[in-house]
Amino acid sequence: MKKKFAAIIIISSFLISSCASKKHIQDYEPVNVFLETQKIDKYKKIVLQRDKASYAQALRLFNGGEGIEHILDPIDKIDYTGGLFKKKHWEKMYNTYINDTIKKYWKKEDFPEYSFILENKKGLLTYDFMIKYMNTGINDLITISEPIYYMNKKYIMFYYNKSSFVGDTKPQVVIMTKENDKWVVVRIIGDYIYY
Repeated sequence: MKKKFAAIIIISSFLISSCASKKHIQDYEPVNVFLETQKIDKYKKIVLQRDKASYAQALRLFNGGEGIEHILDPIDKIDYTGGLFKKKHWEKMYNTYINDTIKKYWKKEDFPEYSFILENKKGLLTYDFMIKYMNTGINDLITISEPIYYMNKKYIMFYYNKSSFVGDTKPQVVIMTKENDKWVVVRIIGDYIYY
């Protein structure tokens, strides 16, 4: 009886872990597809911030400002979401993700085809960090958030920023959807906030 119970536990553990890993890879498939569109050299060493960017960063860029109220510049009334902003869906997404402050971390397995070097946010671009990478040819930093669902899971979006160590930065929110079983970029919204 004990052997049967042990065998059931081992088989159950194997099945659960294999299902979890399949789900895990599917979760980051859109991010990997997006990286392909950016023509990032898979053999070039680039620093990836190990700590995933907060959901708040993606939400802020999509909304045009912090908070739940949709921000539109009173002078420039361009809708940078291209019509994707729908109040009901925005509020649901905002309320689902804004208070999630649990730290999440990228692993090398999340981006199997890239030569990313994982570094913690706390030490990024400090003096010691700069000395470590001086004269290595490594001078780019990528920050990505975990994808979040929008409009009843029709879309996913995530924060993406590729910057250089000298300060060139381009924060964006990437919005994607699945068409014919393939992830496609619907819209990329830059940091257009007016202060």
